[in-house]
Amino acid sequence: MSNKRIAVDATKVSIGMYIAMLDRPWLETPFVFQGFEIKDRLEIELLQSYCSVVYVDIDRGHLSAAEIRSLILAGSKRTRSAGDGQRARRKPSKWLRRLRNLLMRWKILRQPVRAPQLESDGYAIQTTLRGEAEAAFAAYKRISLTYVELMALVAKQGRIDVGRLKKAVQPVVDSVLRNPNAMAWTIFSRRRRGRNYNRAVGTSVWCLMFGRHLGFDRQGLEDLAIGGLLLDVGLVRIPADIVAVEGDITPQQFEILAQHVEFGLAILGKSQGLPQNVVDMVQYHHERADGSGYPRQARGNQIPVYGRIAAIADSYDAMTTENAYSRAYAAYDVARALNEMRGNQFAPEVVEQFLRTLGVFPTASVVELSNGSIGVVLEQNSDNALRPKVMVLLDKKHKLLDKPKILEMSDLPLDITHPKAVWVIQGHEHGAFGIDPMDYFNPSAR
Repeated sequence: MSNKRIAVDATKVSIGMYIAMLDRPWLETPFVFQGFEIKDRLEIELLQSYCSVVYVDIDRGHLSAAEIRSLILAGSKRTRSAGDGQRARRKPSKWLRRLRNLLMRWKILRQPVRAPQLESDGYAIQTTLRGEAEAAFAAYKRISLTYVELMALVAKQGRIDVGRLKKAVQPVVDSVLRNPNAMAWTIFSRRRRGRNYNRAVGTSVWCLMFGRHLGFDRQGLEDLAIGGLLLDVGLVRIPADIVAVEGDITPQQFEILAQHVEFGLAILGKSQGLPQNVVDMVQYHHERADGSGYPRQARGNQIPVYGRIAAIADSYDAMTTENAYSRAYAAYDVARALNEMRGNQFAPEVVEQFLRTLGVFPTASVVELSNGSIGVVLEQNSDNALRPKVMVLLDKKHKLLDKPKILEMSDLPLDITHPKAVWVIQGHEHGAFGIDPMDYFNPSAR
């Protein structure tokens, strides 16, 4: 350790200190930059919630070395720990989880062997990823085909067959409620299959998963699924050559494209049986918290909750999907981009909870681990989005393993100096290293 850096108990940090290093990987914290000066109380509280010890560079920041040492000596002892207050929820042991998953996979057991372990949203994971894969894939195919057929009818009739649409989203809602990882796997696995994937379905699923994480009831989840599908329904009234334009668009072309919101609202107005929540999603999905969106430049609390969910889900899907305007970005890069938008385009709590929903490294994304090995994310960890379950496929020399290795990162040491510590250091684009997630869970091949 450099003489310029000193270890400081996180309870003793102060505004003006320059944080050069943490006691855990930077990726496991909400801090965008690896090294920063503390500017306000919020950053202090975040540091204290994620770290026990930080390392302060005494030659950087607004405080002198003498002031830093004085604050450390005068600081009180740590007033709270993980064991204080409400007792931390105890997870089932690694071996119990494995046994439970085997029994569920063999269909001997449909519920956990003890009271269900609930996620923060209050919903229980009822099936394994493998056990849910076939149902998720079938629901995905059905909603994709239905969407294409319904949009063709909208173009002709100017209204939506709401009854048929509601019926089509039911299997998707059911699957996400049982195990959201399976639907996320299906969506991300088909990113490179071009014509078979439509962006409306992806956005619908992200909205639905976000609502599940937030604890929305069944009706609210159905509204989110339907609204996500209909965000861009107004594009049917935009000239095809404008919709398909590649690269940068002119201000005039943008003005025409922006009309799809009003066109969409007109179509919804002619359709019977759509709840206000769906209308809010279509109306506000391009508005931004700082007022920089369109078409009304709504800001802050002027944007209803369903509109906020639609906005971030639509942005996430756009950035992770190749389109006429840009290439598809790795989910890890998109997560960092959204993190940088917190406090301006999106409210901080919206970004934080959305990234908790999908994870910085979503299900089916290709990740590189600190030991050099390469794997695919199997399941999210609701307690720590950067400690998912990973299926390791390539060794540290990037050679294919004889047999995939399942790594429960939540069981590994958090201290990066521990010899058994392993963590995700980077996310890669889909298809990186020749890995296709559908090679591992492909229900259509059964």
